Amino acid sequence: MAIDMHQLTCINSPATFDRMDPKDVLAAAHAHAHAEAALDMDATLATLVEDPVFEFFPSRLTIRGWDLIEQFYREQYPRFASKVLGSEVLGEWANEHTAVQEYAIEVRGINGPESYRVMSAFPVIDGKLAGERLFCDEGFLRVLLGDLFELCEPIDDTAP
Repeated sequence: MAIDMHQLTCINSPATFDRMDPKDVLAAAHAHAHAEAALDMDATLATLVEDPVFEFFPSRLTIRGWDLIEQFYREQYPRFASKVLGSEVLGEWANEHTAVQEYAIEVRGINGPESYRVMSAFPVIDGKLAGERLFCDEGFLRVLLGDLFELCEPIDDTAP
């Protein structure tokens, strides 16, 4: 199922996403996180819908579409992971549509370790992630995306 920006913006709309058992929603987020942690990019990509959308707040930027997300996971994510010094899940929650995780993460920065707090929302459709909505500062976003940061587009609130 292809997801457009407007649908991801409406992640809590029952008309957009079928209701699922919150335990299944959280299990989908866990499968994605475990595949990322194992650096198994095939398994990570298998957790996503065919046209995923990633949104970043408060910067209000997005990357979207299979090709760009696949490029991120195959090329940039391993570089990002090599900079991670440690992380801890601080809490997680789920409802019938979305799982949310809050975590602390420390990465190797130019001038030494940098610590960040991040909230990630994972809308789920038919057991797959429609994308991810990250609430993080721009410093973390730049470390996460690397050169792909320049390919981010502003979120278009006027989409139908």
